[in-house]
Parts: sequence; structure tokens; C-alpha cells
Amino acid sequence: MKNIQNLQLEDYFDILKRRILWILVPGVIIWFITFLFAQRLPNVYVSETLILVEPPKVPTDYVRPASVGTIQSRLSTITQQIMSRTRLEKIILDNNLYAEKRHSASMEEVVEKMRSDISLNVTKTDAFALSYRAYDPILAQKVTSQIASLYIEENLKVRSEQTEGVSEFLESQLKETESKLREQEDRMREFKSRFMGGLPEQQAANLATLNRLQLQLQASQESISRLQDQRAQQKRLMTEYESFAQLGLGVEVSVATSAVPSVADPASRELEKKKADRDAALLRYTKNHPDVRKLESEIRILEERISKQHQPVDTALTDGIEMDSAGQKMDPNLLEMRTQLQSLDFQIQQAKKDQDRIRNEMAIYQARVDSVPRLEQLQKEISRDYEMTQQNYRSLLAKKNEAAMAANLEKRQKGEQFRILDPASLPEKPSEPNRLRLNLAGLAAGLAFGLLLSLVLELRDESVRSEREVAQLTQLPVLVSIPLIGERQSKETSLFRSPFRVLSSLWRVSPK
Repeated sequence: MKNIQNLQLEDYFDILKRRILWILVPGVIIWFITFLFAQRLPNVYVSETLILVEPPKVPTDYVRPASVGTIQSRLSTITQQIMSRTRLEKIILDNNLYAEKRHSASMEEVVEKMRSDISLNVTKTDAFALSYRAYDPILAQKVTSQIASLYIEENLKVRSEQTEGVSEFLESQLKETESKLREQEDRMREFKSRFMGGLPEQQAANLATLNRLQLQLQASQESISRLQDQRAQQKRLMTEYESFAQLGLGVEVSVATSAVPSVADPASRELEKKKADRDAALLRYTKNHPDVRKLESEIRILEERISKQHQPVDTALTDGIEMDSAGQKMDPNLLEMRTQLQSLDFQIQQAKKDQDRIRNEMAIYQARVDSVPRLEQLQKEISRDYEMTQQNYRSLLAKKNEAAMAANLEKRQKGEQFRILDPASLPEKPSEPNRLRLNLAGLAAGLAFGLLLSLVLELRDESVRSEREVAQLTQLPVLVSIPLIGERQSKETSLFRSPFRVLSSLWRVSPK
């Protein structure tokens, strides 16, 4: 086998001259086979349409759309639905696509073939191109138009379903929140009705009432002390008068009567005080307010008490009781003293009852004031939950209104839509196969095969063709070279010698 490492440039040219047929013949044969194969390939036509994504006709500042997201994400969702087997199988059967393949393959393989023939390319941020490959240009245009129509219809359907889904979800959430809000309103109403009068916002009024009752209690205690002093003085006068009467000393009636100080009626003063409190309360509240109604009740009780307070004295004076237990006439002065003493006892008794009533009311108001911290904490919890639910309800109501406007926008087709910008084209020439490229590829492959074959033949050829090869083989210098007679004719005949004969002769030569 020859060593090609020591070959020079003229050697390569010499090899090319000798093996030119071995290069050209395989190249032509392979090119011819490629040419025949390319001519037999069917023409493939591609129909393309451009679909524009129109923005909403109403600005999003006024009506916010329910469906959001990029075109790529929505196209991915729509493509998955359109590329489903059900949709594509219907198109295949309606247009009688892949008739030969349907006889030899399953429908799943046919649908997969159609998926590979459909191409989707987003050209811009607001447009995308849709194409379909087929052997018939008219059929390619028809199927492309059908698929484009499916994209437009599916987009409207998807946006409508999203809008309706958002509206239904918000409606259900709104009903739940409304029910929860009503429960918390009932809870708030029950809390206020249960602790009416002791609510934190009524603490100032309770403290004022407690101070007023404290003043009334102090005034009542002072009134009882004065009444007790008057009773003791009246009792002393009556005892002295009886002692003088038993001794037979004459006592002027004016002395006895003038000794009795005039008794100021505390119930009357309290009645006037209650009326003043009622008038002051009416300036702030209505007649149905609990504090006003309570003062009215207290005023009626005091009026009845005052009317009963003077009844024993009037009866004693009008009936003219002048007989004692022995059946003798009593001294009118002594009778008047006893009547006044009874009146003082009655006033003291009523004042003590008022004092007990004031203490009971003070205990009630004091309990209300003491319970304010606990009720305030409980009211804060109820109010916080109520305010949060109310805020959530208002937010859901606003979103529901926005969803309703978005749904109305979709129904009137004023939202974002797909519009065909360029209809499906009718291809005038096939896009595949590229026969020129195939022929050039076949010719290049044939020449490459010829070069490889020539190289193999040259490596298996043991002939010595130059003085330099002789010197390399013998390691001796060449002194004389004698050219062959008819060398030119020999070279010309060897150039056109059959490659097949040379190939067969080379196989018979055994390598060293």
C-alpha cells in the first residue's frame, strides 16, 4: 500500500488525471438517481394566514377584562383544544384528508401527521401566523381557513367561559360573605341589646349618672339627719307640753306651734331635681330613650309619694280626732304635735326607702362601669370581624360589578378579539421539495463518493510512476531514466480505460 504522506501537489494532479472517470462516473450516477428521486417526490403546498389580536375597544381604565395573560399563554391553551383528536378528526373526515394513510395506519397516526403539518408562529406581540401543508393547494387553503375560524371561535368561547366563571365565582363568594355579614350584624345587635346601658360608648353617661346618684345619696343622708333632728326636737316639745298640761299650767298654743320649725319637704326637692334632669336629657335624647323613660318613671313615683305624704295630716285635721283612749277630748295643740311627729316619721321612712333605691341604682351603674373593660374587648372583637367582613363584602361587590361589565363587553364583542388580517393564501408554487437543492446534494454526494473511491484505488495501486518513487523505494539515487516509447499514447489510452476492468484487475493483485 502506498504512503500518501510524501505526495506533492503535482502528484495529486497526476492522480486526478488518472482517476477522473472514477470520480465523474459515480458522481453522475448518484446525481441521476437523486434527480429521478426528486422528480418522483410529490409537491407540497403551504397555505398561510395572518391573524391579528385586536385590543379591547373600551380602554381597560374603564372596564377591566376578566381574562388576562399573554398571547402566548392563551394561544397555548387554545391550540391544545384545537389540536385535540376530536377536532382534527372531524376536519380530516370532512375534507377527506390523508385518504391513503387512513387505509394503512390508525386514526391516531393520521391525527399526529396532521398535527405535524400545522404550524403556528407568533410573529409579533399582537399577531400570529397559521399555516398548513398539503399536496393540493386548494385543499391547503381550505383547511387553513377552517383552522383559523376555529381559533377565532375558540378564543370567543374561552373568553366567554372565563368571564362567566369569574362572575359565578364572585356571585357565590358574595352570597357567602353576605350571609356571614348578616350573622355578624345579628351578633352585634344581640350584644348591644343584651348590654344596653353598659356599652363602652355609654360609659360617660353612666359615670355622670353615678355622680348624680352619689349627690342624691348625700343629699338624702343630709335630709334624713335634718328630719331626725326635727323629730327629736318635736318629741321634746311634745313631752314638755304634756308635762306642763299635767301640772295644770297653761301654755299658749302659739308657743307650741311656733316652736315647731317648718319642715322642708325633701321629696319635693328631689322631684324638682328629677324634672330638671329630665329636661336636660330631652335636649340630648328623644322621649323613647331609656334614660328619659326612667326619669319619667321616677317623677311619677315621687309625685305619688308626695300626694300620699300629706294624706295622714289632712285626714287627722279634717276628721277632727279629739278623743284620747279614755274617751276624753284631747288638746288640739297636742294633737297637732303628734300629727307633725307622725309626718316626720313618715318622711324619714320614705327618705330611707329613697336612700335604698339610690344605693341599688348606684350598684347597677357601678357594675356597668366595672364591666366596661371586658365589654370593650368583646365589642372590639365583634366590631373587627364585622368591619373586615363588611370590607370584604364591598370589595367582592365591586369586583362583581366589574365582572358583569366585562361579561357585557364580551357579549357585545367589544373586548379583545382575533381578526384575520391576511386570509388563507392560495399557494402558486410548491414550497417542498426543493429539487435544485436535492440535485446539488446528490451531485455533491456522488463526487464525494468518487473521490473516496479514487483514493482507495490509489492506495491499493503498487505501480511506480516516477523517479522520486524509485528513489524512495530503493533508497538509491536515480542516475538515468529512459522514457517509454509511446508514453503519450499509453497515458491517453489509460485515461479512457474502463474503470470496471481496472477495478477487477486490482482485486486480482495481492498486496505486499
